Amino acid sequence: MLRNYLVISLRNLLKRKIYSIINILGLSVGLAAVIMIFLYVKEEISYDTFHDDADRIYRIAWMSQSPQTRTPHPMAQAMVSDFPEVESAVSLSPLWGPGLTKRTFSVKNPDVEVWFDERNILSVDSTFFNVFSFELAEGNINTVMRGVGGMLISETMANKYFGSERAVGKQLAFDNENQLLIVEGVFKDVPDNSHFHFDFLVSYVTLKAFGEGGEEYYTWNDFGHFNYIKLSPGSDVEQLQNKIIPWAARYLDWDEQTLQRLNTSGSHFGLQPITSIHLESSIRWELESNGNIGYVYIMSAAALFILLIACFNFMNLSTAKSMERANEVGVRKSLGAERNQLVSQFLGESILLTTISIVLAGLIVEVLLPSFNAIMGKELVFNILDPITLGVFLIGAVVIGSLAGMYPAVILSALKPILILKGNYSTSSQGQWVRTTLVILQFAISMFLIAGSLTIISQLKYLQGKDLGFDKSALITIPVTTNEIREKYDVIQTELLKISGVSEVGAASNIPGKQFNNNPAHLKSNPENRIDVSQCFVDYDFIKVLGIELIEGRSFNRNQPADVRHAFIINERAVVAFGLDNPVGQVVNLEEDGRLVEGEIIGVLKDFNYVSLHSAVNPLIIQLIPAYNHIVAKVHLNDFEETIGLISAVLTQFDEKVTFEYDFLDESLKSQYMNESKMSSIFTSFAVLAIIIACLGLGGLATINFSFRKKEISIRKVLGASTNGLTINLLKEYTFIVMVAVLFSLPFYIVIMQNWLNNFNYHVTINPLIFTLSAIGLLVISCSILSVLTLRVVRENPVLALKQD
Repeated sequence: MLRNYLVISLRNLLKRKIYSIINILGLSVGLAAVIMIFLYVKEEISYDTFHDDADRIYRIAWMSQSPQTRTPHPMAQAMVSDFPEVESAVSLSPLWGPGLTKRTFSVKNPDVEVWFDERNILSVDSTFFNVFSFELAEGNINTVMRGVGGMLISETMANKYFGSERAVGKQLAFDNENQLLIVEGVFKDVPDNSHFHFDFLVSYVTLKAFGEGGEEYYTWNDFGHFNYIKLSPGSDVEQLQNKIIPWAARYLDWDEQTLQRLNTSGSHFGLQPITSIHLESSIRWELESNGNIGYVYIMSAAALFILLIACFNFMNLSTAKSMERANEVGVRKSLGAERNQLVSQFLGESILLTTISIVLAGLIVEVLLPSFNAIMGKELVFNILDPITLGVFLIGAVVIGSLAGMYPAVILSALKPILILKGNYSTSSQGQWVRTTLVILQFAISMFLIAGSLTIISQLKYLQGKDLGFDKSALITIPVTTNEIREKYDVIQTELLKISGVSEVGAASNIPGKQFNNNPAHLKSNPENRIDVSQCFVDYDFIKVLGIELIEGRSFNRNQPADVRHAFIINERAVVAFGLDNPVGQVVNLEEDGRLVEGEIIGVLKDFNYVSLHSAVNPLIIQLIPAYNHIVAKVHLNDFEETIGLISAVLTQFDEKVTFEYDFLDESLKSQYMNESKMSSIFTSFAVLAIIIACLGLGGLATINFSFRKKEISIRKVLGASTNGLTINLLKEYTFIVMVAVLFSLPFYIVIMQNWLNNFNYHVTINPLIFTLSAIGLLVISCSILSVLTLRVVRENPVLALKQD
């Protein structure tokens, strides 16, 4: 019996080739998109779940009007001592350069004369492996990181510096031949789905012995470290969080007035679950750029939309096409076929079609996944032969096939054979309504995806074209990676300006698009009004190189020695936050790591967007301090390669170890919107995909329906109806369906896209023209397809149609 069902199913597929191709192609392409999105979402929600007891690990963050990830170094171990709920804890931090930019080290194997630049170095407590479950490939996890002069490196670094030799016991030189650290262990490379990555681990014990960081760096006064705690099983996180402020006040010497002010402002120490950091945390000083839970929701919704379109398409065509087989049902029932046999036959055919589609979808994923990975910046892996994957495919085939085949199977198997064979049956008006509704939903989803992708593209263009308040054109940024370059900057600047392709040169600790350190500040005359300000250290020419407008006062002057460190240039937002009418000449106290730096305001800059346009411009203080992480040069683009070569030669002249790198500032700024750019590409691809699937379905459904109306059309032609009249008559029904779909999608488009745009402090408004053009485009595409089909039908010889039974 099963063999008989299979043979009949294959015959029907081959007999209706066009129908089969449309159905299989539409469903397989849709499912392929869903599978790739599933892989992406699965990877995004898996971050940090590889740690043992990941559900008990939390990061301590300072939550305020300007929240940040960094808290005082002693806090982690103090919590272990004072709170029974805290089982273990660790403090860690990158090794910072000026302006809290990750420091670059020149590293080499003393036996090899090759230096490499390294930045992924973390300083950590010896309790690091008590909290995290990173694995050691070499070394004893119970003894590493406890003495002075030891370090851990990754397997990749071990291979890079020592090849196939055993790394444990070997030495690495940092910045000079005399500063050596011993490799105590080798850890397995950090998994991709970790919210922070590192290649080297150095203990705080070693840093303190080498005098790194200074005394304040390890005290409660310095909010400069990343603290993680592991709670005991069954601990109440919320209760613990509420205890931290009054407990920490003892160590931080906060008086009642300070506590009252913090309570009023809602500032507190928050405990962030480690498994939520990647998707739900985007505060200052994240160790790496995180994902966005909103985009996971968007991708998941897009996957659902595509799946619905593909399934609706499959169900619609299966239902409509099945009515052509009424005569077959009548004959089989008259020969004794039972209803359950007919139901099994129709369900089996539907499941067979679905199975073929799912297998084809798997093959499509294998082909397209590398391109998808390139767009999303991922390394997702898909194994079609994996038992779990095959199981999911099988279940999917049965579920989708059953849903698609159930309706026609039940309806057709219930028809009376005598009525069928006499031709006295008709399709159900209810069934027609269901199919029409499914088509409307398909095109409504397509319409939303089209208009949504155009809105995202519009917002991206706005972000990339918005005037940021400074000149970003023809500017290159060169990272300052060694102290030799930093200390000899004045001479290097002079040499760079001798290059004909370089017109201006400046330097700064931080550049637009990167993170800026924040500290409290207040007017000397009004200590009660404390505000958070971003800091930037610059040279005399940085403001001029970027073309930032000075609207009041003066800039830094080489003839004014007092400008160094104790002269402040602030932005307009700082003027407002301080409540000043005449800012120039006012004295500000800046709180830096527990000490006050007093400076006079000498100038005011017009607000410029030094951070992403996701955020508003915050108060900024610029100081003249020779602590630079970036050289910024305005270059002529003619003979650019020659200019870059000369710049590189100047830098290597002053430090042979330096690895010359550069970026265009405008390209660096674009990288701030990488997630939006990815979403734009994916959304646009899905919109195109949705249109293709929906139009395949509409074309297939129209072809089937037109075949049922051949006699009607032929009679109308015989009675004198024109070709144009018949074409318009057939088109208007489906055009109306598309227009209803467009109107149905409008409120969803407005609400969803407005919520997305609200993620940006600066954004475009919902543009009716975008929706209108999208609607016109969708109508043109659908009408073009339908026009071809209707013209083919109305041009057929009416005599041939009327002769058919």
